Amino acid sequence: MKIVLLIVLGALMQAARAFTPPEGVGSQAAATALACGYLLLTGFLTGAIFKKIGLPKLTGYLAAGIIGGPQILGLVTYADVENLQIFNGVAIALIALTAGSEMHFRSLKPLLSSIKWITIFAVLGTTVALTLAAILMRDMLPFLAGLSDIQTIAICAVLGVTMVAQSPAVVVALRDETDADGPMTRTVLAVVVLADLVVILLFAVASTLAKATLGASTDVLATAGSLAWEILGSAAVGLVIGALIALYLKYLKGGALFIVAVAVLVAEVGRRVHFDPLLVALAAGIFIRNVTSVADRLHEEIESGSFPVYVAFFAVTGAGVHLDALLVVGVPAAIFVIVRGLGLYFGNRVAARFSKPPDVVRRFGGFGLMPQAGLALALAILFQRSFPDLGAEAAALVFGIVALNEMLAPVVFRWALLRSGEAGKLVRGAAPDLDGSQLNGAPAETPQGAP
Repeated sequence: MKIVLLIVLGALMQAARAFTPPEGVGSQAAATALACGYLLLTGFLTGAIFKKIGLPKLTGYLAAGIIGGPQILGLVTYADVENLQIFNGVAIALIALTAGSEMHFRSLKPLLSSIKWITIFAVLGTTVALTLAAILMRDMLPFLAGLSDIQTIAICAVLGVTMVAQSPAVVVALRDETDADGPMTRTVLAVVVLADLVVILLFAVASTLAKATLGASTDVLATAGSLAWEILGSAAVGLVIGALIALYLKYLKGGALFIVAVAVLVAEVGRRVHFDPLLVALAAGIFIRNVTSVADRLHEEIESGSFPVYVAFFAVTGAGVHLDALLVVGVPAAIFVIVRGLGLYFGNRVAARFSKPPDVVRRFGGFGLMPQAGLALALAILFQRSFPDLGAEAAALVFGIVALNEMLAPVVFRWALLRSGEAGKLVRGAAPDLDGSQLNGAPAETPQGAP
């Protein structure tokens, strides 16, 4: 029945497109609203189908966007995808708010050593590995032709930072979908959040140095001031927003709409004043978890109000996947995906030798570092804008790598959650000990059907 509904929705969308005027006042707004409704419905139905066959629902959301998007059926146009990017910022803000509220310092304290060493060996080590791979593959990357050795190293370093970006969005979505909790899930979530902050800093530094080698004028003081404003300013505003949310949840009811509205403001207003929505919402969530008593209420309100935002976010992301990029740079993109996956997996295993984490972190933690989504796409766009002289091949390579990781990595991480035994152990209001049991003494049961 769901497949029949998808076919009917596609036919109705095609019919609606046929009667939509190509130009005119309000026509694009109407087309965008139509595309939003179509992606919401088809994403929901496709996600349900994928769940029945044992695949992540968010992969279904992505598939709905890819199939209905401009590069396959064309029911959603490039203009629609651009206009629906508001879901990107809102979803990132909601996900960062959720992730921040998971950063319970007392519960994470036994895992801090693992988080530190995984960040160093898996994230930073993979960045170096990707940079070296790009240098060694320079003959396969035509946009590096004509550059000096120093320029090539600088551009490859920016590529390495761009390609290593993680995805808290996918981690949170799959954690919620499988009701997973335990040392591996919490370690992965903390690492991908910390890695995003590290990657943002590294990209700013690496891109500035690369521009200098290419002869572009750079102002180091201006760059440092901009970073300080973005990071410290975002954190300060996040603390204020966290306090306001806590007051609202403590004294008023019906907070779901309020939380979504705050996410919209953080995404749209923050972007215009050069604050990072990820950092703002992350700081707010950390404040609420560690200073207030309304963190569990925050989770309830986010869960009740964020589902359509998440569906739209992943569906729009799927519609924006550059399938044509895979045709142009398929071989080098596949090689980089393999290098990235191996680097994250074995980097996690090496980190385990230093931090001695629970065995489940050592065995499965690396798989949670592989997914990509919002930040990777944002860095890909920034890379394209920062180095327009490199041509379409460079942008195609980065977008192709992100596209492959978006489609494959969530499936791998969901498998890891099931194999780890942490699926089905999420209990709101009780943080897990290092072995995954609940602090209140009530052990979580192993989910039926989990391997």
